[in-house]
Amino acid sequence: MSRVEVWDTLPSFELWPEKTFFGLDKSGAHCFTLPKQMTDSTIRFFGLREGKLQVPITFIIEDRRYPAIVRWARLDRRNPNKLEKEDLPKRDIIQFQWKGNEITISAIRIALQESFELVSNGSKNTVQSAIFVHNKDDEFCILPTTL
Repeated sequence: MSRVEVWDTLPSFELWPEKTFFGLDKSGAHCFTLPKQMTDSTIRFFGLREGKLQVPITFIIEDRRYPAIVRWARLDRRNPNKLEKEDLPKRDIIQFQWKGNEITISAIRIALQESFELVSNGSKNTVQSAIFVHNKDDEFCILPTTL
């Protein structure tokens, strides 16, 4: 009998890149927030907790590996406008981020060139999306799709 290996993976998802994804926002973020329904499973999968709010991950783009991080952002809403801080729910989000990883920034801009050009020219990206597929462990394939 041949050897078979089975592993758990996180769900795949599709996103339409915007300014923050490409670092074209004021802070040059190079990140995005994962869908809310993935928050708990991603925290568990990567063992995120106090003292370990981020871990390295790998993006695979056109069969090449690029560094990034998965980050648990715990927003406590310190500057509420009308309500007291304790009246607002704490919000936990999970982000993928690659700020400062020039090789990753470049690879993403090349792979999603149509999206990048639209967004950098101030247009809304309705042409090209990115599908993120969790392979195993810390690996996520980024698959550009064009309408």
